[in-house]
Amino acid sequence: MTRKMFQILRDSRLWARLRRRHLVWSAAIGIALAAAYNAALPLVVSTTEARATMERMLDDWSGGKSTISGEPEVRFWPEPLVTLPATTIVSTGPEPLRLAEIGRITASFSLFSALRGEQALEEITLVDPVITLERGADGAVNWQKPDWLVPPGNAMPRDEAPFGDITIENGRFRVVDRLAATGEGVDVAGISGTLKWPSFGGRLSAQFAAVIGGEAVGWAFVCEEPLALFARRNAALKTSLTSAPLTFSFEGTGNFSSQPFASGHLQMSAPSLAALAAWYRGAPDAELPPGGFSIDTRVTTGETALKLEELQLAIGEATATGVLDVQLPSGKGPRVEGTLAFDRIDLNGLPLATLKPAQGDDRGWRMAQALVGGWRLDVRLSSQEVLAGPLHLTDVAAGVMIDGSRVSLDIGDSTYANGRLSGRAVLSEKGVGQGGKLQVNLKDADFAAVLDSFGLKGPVPTGRGVLSVDLATGRPLWEAGVADVFGRVDYSLTNGRLADFDVHAFTDLVRKGEFFSLSQASDGTLEFQTADIEASFGGGTARLDRAAFVGPAGNISVTGVVPYRSGSLALAGTLAAPEAGKEPLQFFIGGSWPNAVISPLSVLLSPK
Repeated sequence: MTRKMFQILRDSRLWARLRRRHLVWSAAIGIALAAAYNAALPLVVSTTEARATMERMLDDWSGGKSTISGEPEVRFWPEPLVTLPATTIVSTGPEPLRLAEIGRITASFSLFSALRGEQALEEITLVDPVITLERGADGAVNWQKPDWLVPPGNAMPRDEAPFGDITIENGRFRVVDRLAATGEGVDVAGISGTLKWPSFGGRLSAQFAAVIGGEAVGWAFVCEEPLALFARRNAALKTSLTSAPLTFSFEGTGNFSSQPFASGHLQMSAPSLAALAAWYRGAPDAELPPGGFSIDTRVTTGETALKLEELQLAIGEATATGVLDVQLPSGKGPRVEGTLAFDRIDLNGLPLATLKPAQGDDRGWRMAQALVGGWRLDVRLSSQEVLAGPLHLTDVAAGVMIDGSRVSLDIGDSTYANGRLSGRAVLSEKGVGQGGKLQVNLKDADFAAVLDSFGLKGPVPTGRGVLSVDLATGRPLWEAGVADVFGRVDYSLTNGRLADFDVHAFTDLVRKGEFFSLSQASDGTLEFQTADIEASFGGGTARLDRAAFVGPAGNISVTGVVPYRSGSLALAGTLAAPEAGKEPLQFFIGGSWPNAVISPLSVLLSPK
């Protein structure tokens, strides 16, 4: 038994020594193979060929001529990778133009392909590339049509290399337009993302991100037939832009011809108009309301037309549905026609100060002026409810028209204070900074409710009747005050009343021949059959051309002027009793409204 145990121990020690020797030899062989691998592969993979291969690929992609400076580097661990230093791509021709500059290029490659003598580079990464798209003063563009851009169905040149997967790190895209009047271009830095196009006949997808104006922006694009798209033929595509201030997406069919075509589903939204304007202008805009907007529609473009169908539009709290047609005639400004049906429009969040430009050279202001001056617009609007200051309109039918420098809003019909309101607002043809006109006609309305909504106090005539307003100003709307307005107002009532006016107390006070306050005759109401008031405005003064009240207690007539600046009253009045043969009472109204002071004519002619 003891002998067997010693035998087992000797056998186990022998096995251990053999295993250790096997491991040592295996390690030595592995190290030798690795050394041979690293020593032999540089002989197989030529850096010169790698540079030439990459230059050919860049030339094929861009249609230009590329040059790689410096010596490429090759590594094999943890994966085969070639790194190429600074690269420049220029256009071909007698006067080369700069197309792109690339700080560094890295690409992976297959060892088996290299062993077979094939220098195929894959998974290419462009580090710090700067791509420039420039239109010169002669209208020529620096980028030229590459050989691979052939019409669909045509044979691809055999030596063309597919794009494969291209990754961009810290890229920059510059657009320079020498023909632009403002000289402004586009310069987007910090671009990162990937373009995947494994074969020219296959699907192209791209996804990039950048920081624009301090906001992170993402852009995605997918096309199943990219060659058809680039050859200016229709192709199915999807694209989207995402950012905090603005999102946009389109899915449908389109092309990149000289007259681009698109048909599909379009969505666009901004959670805050103020934030969007601040992003665009580079500065906050406190005047804009905090609400946002969104558009969801089926869009179709033609040779000179754009149609938005099944349109769902939201601006702030207002939502609308409808159809819009945009015509783009050659040599003329665009024209927009259509209908929009709103559920509710609240204009109280849009102060007139929003019309005022932040600065005389404000870019947004210049664009707004160019938009108004260049477009033609004729859109019919309807809304179940419209809020504008004290106005609360229902069942509104209106139209907005822009014709060159002429801008107008016409309210064909609406309901207000149980009456029918129509009107028109027109901006000056010299521009919004030169004022405009306002015409309003309100028929068969309850004017007690109207005056109460405007907060008018004191003896004011109410009832059912007609109000016509025709006002204008030559001052900018955001600066115009009451003294800057001119025009006229006509006000007619039937079977109404003049509140806070006791005609009998007023008559007694006038006959006493002493000064008195109108408030001393305020404990009553004057009933009348008709009331007609005509007033004109201009030069900082309101002129009461006629105010006539006819009722069972007598007839009252008042004329005079009310200077705006002083707020004082200068009115002459007559009160004729209903009884025949009585001398009419004459009086003068001074002071200020509603604290008027009455002076009987007898006091003025024969002061004590």
